Amino acid sequence: MQHALQVFTIMAMAALKFLFSGLISFGMGFSFVETMIYMAIGGCIGALIFFLLGKTVLEWFRQRYVRKREARRLKGIPMKKIFTRTNRTIVRIKHRYGMLGLVAFTPPILSIPITSLLAAKYFKHDKRTLPSLIGSILVWSVVLTTMWSFLR
Repeated sequence: MQHALQVFTIMAMAALKFLFSGLISFGMGFSFVETMIYMAIGGCIGALIFFLLGKTVLEWFRQRYVRKREARRLKGIPMKKIFTRTNRTIVRIKHRYGMLGLVAFTPPILSIPITSLLAAKYFKHDKRTLPSLIGSILVWSVVLTTMWSFLR
Protein backbone atom coordinates (compact mmCIF):
# COMPACT_ATOMS: atom_id res chain seq x y z
CA MET A 1 0.00 0.00 0.00
CA GLN A 2 2.78 2.43 0.89
CA HIS A 3 4.64 1.61 -2.34
CA ALA A 4 1.54 2.43 -4.39
CA LEU A 5 1.15 5.73 -2.53
CA GLN A 6 4.79 6.60 -3.23
CA VAL A 7 4.34 5.81 -6.93
CA PHE A 8 1.18 7.94 -7.04
CA THR A 9 3.05 10.79 -5.33
CA ILE A 10 5.83 10.71 -7.90
CA MET A 11 3.40 10.56 -10.81
CA ALA A 12 1.29 13.42 -9.39
CA MET A 13 4.41 15.49 -8.83
CA ALA A 14 5.53 14.79 -12.40
CA ALA A 15 2.14 15.91 -13.67
CA LEU A 16 2.26 19.16 -11.68
CA LYS A 17 5.93 20.16 -11.30
CA PHE A 18 7.95 17.97 -13.60
CA LEU A 19 11.38 19.37 -12.78
CA PHE A 20 11.52 18.16 -9.16
CA SER A 21 9.74 14.82 -9.44
CA GLY A 22 12.99 12.94 -10.12
CA LEU A 23 14.58 14.34 -6.99
CA ILE A 24 11.61 13.23 -4.90
CA SER A 25 11.67 9.78 -6.50
CA PHE A 26 15.35 9.26 -5.75
CA GLY A 27 14.71 10.54 -2.24
CA MET A 28 12.11 7.80 -1.79
CA GLY A 29 14.66 5.18 -2.85
CA PHE A 30 13.49 4.33 -6.37
CA SER A 31 15.98 3.20 -9.01
CA PHE A 32 16.96 5.08 -12.18
CA VAL A 33 14.61 3.09 -14.43
CA GLU A 34 11.68 3.29 -12.00
CA THR A 35 12.15 7.04 -11.65
CA MET A 36 12.28 7.53 -15.39
CA ILE A 37 9.17 5.41 -16.00
CA TYR A 38 7.10 7.04 -13.23
CA MET A 39 8.12 10.53 -14.36
CA ALA A 40 7.24 9.75 -17.97
CA ILE A 41 3.86 8.21 -17.14
CA GLY A 42 2.92 10.97 -14.70
CA GLY A 43 4.03 13.72 -17.07
CA CYS A 44 2.17 12.22 -20.04
CA ILE A 45 -1.03 11.76 -18.03
CA GLY A 46 -0.76 15.33 -16.76
CA ALA A 47 -0.17 16.72 -20.25
CA LEU A 48 -3.11 14.78 -21.64
CA ILE A 49 -5.47 15.89 -18.87
CA PHE A 50 -4.43 19.54 -18.87
CA PHE A 51 -4.36 19.81 -22.67
CA LEU A 52 -7.84 18.34 -23.15
CA LEU A 53 -9.30 20.12 -20.14
CA GLY A 54 -7.60 23.33 -21.23
CA LYS A 55 -9.14 23.15 -24.69
CA THR A 56 -12.59 22.80 -23.13
CA VAL A 57 -12.15 25.60 -20.59
CA LEU A 58 -10.55 27.96 -23.11
CA GLU A 59 -13.40 27.35 -25.56
CA TRP A 60 -15.89 28.18 -22.79
CA PHE A 61 -14.04 31.45 -22.09
CA ARG A 62 -13.97 32.27 -25.81
CA GLN A 63 -17.74 31.72 -26.11
CA ARG A 64 -18.28 33.90 -23.04
CA TYR A 65 -16.14 36.65 -24.58
CA VAL A 66 -18.06 36.46 -27.86
CA ARG A 67 -21.40 36.75 -26.03
CA LYS A 68 -20.24 39.77 -24.01
CA ARG A 69 -18.79 41.44 -27.11
CA GLU A 70 -22.03 40.91 -29.00
CA ALA A 71 -24.04 42.37 -26.09
CA ARG A 72 -21.77 45.44 -26.08
CA ARG A 73 -22.23 45.83 -29.85
CA LEU A 74 -26.01 45.63 -29.57
CA LYS A 75 -26.00 48.30 -26.85
CA GLY A 76 -23.88 50.57 -29.04
CA ILE A 77 -20.90 50.54 -26.68
CA PRO A 78 -17.59 50.63 -28.57
CA MET A 79 -15.35 47.59 -28.43
CA LYS A 80 -12.35 47.67 -26.14
CA LYS A 81 -9.02 47.02 -27.77
CA ILE A 82 -6.89 45.01 -25.41
CA PHE A 83 -3.36 44.71 -26.71
CA THR A 84 -0.92 45.05 -23.87
CA ARG A 85 2.83 44.68 -23.63
CA THR A 86 2.35 41.15 -22.28
CA ASN A 87 0.12 40.22 -25.23
CA ARG A 88 2.74 41.51 -27.67
CA THR A 89 5.45 39.50 -25.90
CA ILE A 90 3.39 36.31 -26.04
CA VAL A 91 2.67 36.79 -29.75
CA ARG A 92 6.34 37.53 -30.47
CA ILE A 93 7.45 34.35 -28.68
CA LYS A 94 4.73 32.31 -30.39
CA HIS A 95 5.80 33.49 -33.84
CA ARG A 96 9.53 33.22 -33.15
CA TYR A 97 9.65 29.74 -31.58
CA GLY A 98 6.31 28.18 -32.52
CA MET A 99 4.82 25.00 -31.19
CA LEU A 100 8.05 23.01 -31.25
CA GLY A 101 9.83 25.67 -29.21
CA LEU A 102 7.03 25.62 -26.66
CA VAL A 103 6.92 21.87 -26.21
CA ALA A 104 10.69 21.40 -26.39
CA PHE A 105 11.76 23.83 -23.68
CA THR A 106 8.91 24.64 -21.33
CA PRO A 107 7.82 21.37 -19.60
CA PRO A 108 10.58 21.43 -16.98
CA ILE A 109 10.75 25.21 -16.73
CA LEU A 110 7.11 26.32 -16.54
CA SER A 111 5.52 23.01 -15.50
CA ILE A 112 3.32 20.66 -17.43
CA PRO A 113 -0.06 22.32 -16.64
CA ILE A 114 1.07 25.74 -17.89
CA THR A 115 2.78 24.29 -20.96
CA SER A 116 -0.31 22.21 -21.80
CA LEU A 117 -2.62 25.20 -21.39
CA LEU A 118 -0.41 27.37 -23.61
CA ALA A 119 -0.31 24.60 -26.22
CA ALA A 120 -4.10 24.23 -26.01
CA LYS A 121 -4.60 27.98 -26.38
CA TYR A 122 -2.27 28.66 -29.28
CA PHE A 123 -1.88 25.33 -31.11
CA LYS A 124 -5.10 23.36 -30.49
CA HIS A 125 -5.84 22.98 -34.21
CA ASP A 126 -2.45 21.51 -35.04
CA LYS A 127 -2.62 17.70 -34.94
CA ARG A 128 1.08 17.50 -34.00
CA THR A 129 0.68 19.42 -30.74
CA LEU A 130 -0.27 16.66 -28.30
CA PRO A 131 2.11 14.02 -29.76
CA SER A 132 4.93 16.60 -29.71
CA LEU A 133 4.14 17.50 -26.12
CA ILE A 134 4.15 13.86 -25.04
CA GLY A 135 7.37 13.18 -26.98
CA SER A 136 9.01 16.15 -25.30
CA ILE A 137 7.96 14.87 -21.88
CA LEU A 138 9.45 11.45 -22.65
CA VAL A 139 12.76 13.00 -23.68
CA TRP A 140 12.81 15.35 -20.68
CA SER A 141 12.08 12.47 -18.30
CA VAL A 142 15.26 10.74 -19.50
CA VAL A 143 17.29 13.97 -19.30
CA LEU A 144 16.03 14.98 -15.85
CA THR A 145 16.34 11.48 -14.42
CA THR A 146 19.94 11.35 -15.64
CA MET A 147 20.64 14.79 -14.20
CA TRP A 148 19.13 13.97 -10.79
CA SER A 149 20.91 10.59 -10.67
CA PHE A 150 24.28 12.37 -10.83
CA LEU A 151 23.28 14.81 -8.10
CA ARG A 152 22.00 12.31 -5.55
